[in-house]
Amino acid sequence: MGQNKYIRNLSKGNQKKVGLVASFIGNPECVILDEAFANLDPSSQIRFKEIIKKHIDDKSTTFLISSHDLSHVTEVCERIVLLEKGIPIKDIKTDSETFDQLEAYFKA
Repeated sequence: MGQNKYIRNLSKGNQKKVGLVASFIGNPECVILDEAFANLDPSSQIRFKEIIKKHIDDKSTTFLISSHDLSHVTEVCERIVLLEKGIPIKDIKTDSETFDQLEAYFKA
């Protein structure tokens, strides 16, 4: 107790949490996240998705999320843009069928 720790000495999950908390400092208009849900335990993933949804609903923050995890992005994103070598190849407004559409695209 009362010990100071360096961020580098925290677990990967706790390092990720520190980074996510830091991304909200100053109430930014835009937050760019790369693999935002990686290294987070399931309860932290759920809480973070709730935070993202709240900020989106409040129209206070725009999120750009780069991710390979289709289930997480289809849950929190209103729009998904697929890039291939940096070029947009699909621009999808999310709905209840988006995950299945993306899964079919990547299976092909």
